[in-house]
Amino acid sequence: MTWTEGIVVRRPEVAQIKITAALPYPARQQAQEHGDWARTQVTGRRATVGKDSVIAEVLEPYLGIHKGEITRQIAVRHLSVVRLTLAAHPHRVYYVIPTAGAPRVLVLPSRRRTWQGVALLVAGLAVLALAARFFA
Repeated sequence: MTWTEGIVVRRPEVAQIKITAALPYPARQQAQEHGDWARTQVTGRRATVGKDSVIAEVLEPYLGIHKGEITRQIAVRHLSVVRLTLAAHPHRVYYVIPTAGAPRVLVLPSRRRTWQGVALLVAGLAVLALAARFFA
């Protein structure tokens, strides 16, 4: 057997995967614009992810090596957002977004308060419709 010449070319397959938490749109928008996002480069298995076990759990299914691959490399951009409610203000939900300077706090109505507002709006429209029928 003789070997004359050969060139082995490997092209990486690039796939974008979006994993997002269930944040309401205003909080997600503020985090996107003002958040101090951390970037992590992961190569190989879970041990290389580091101390953040939550990120390790999310990335683990994507770190397995498939047939024909040498290794896997993942570039991750992540941000930890805190969601909290206070007993003194049960109708408000606070989102704390880390920024380059001081943390940014976003106050949004709770889901229950939002539904109460929708119910009030529907009741007001029903009263208006009845009034329009009665006085027309």
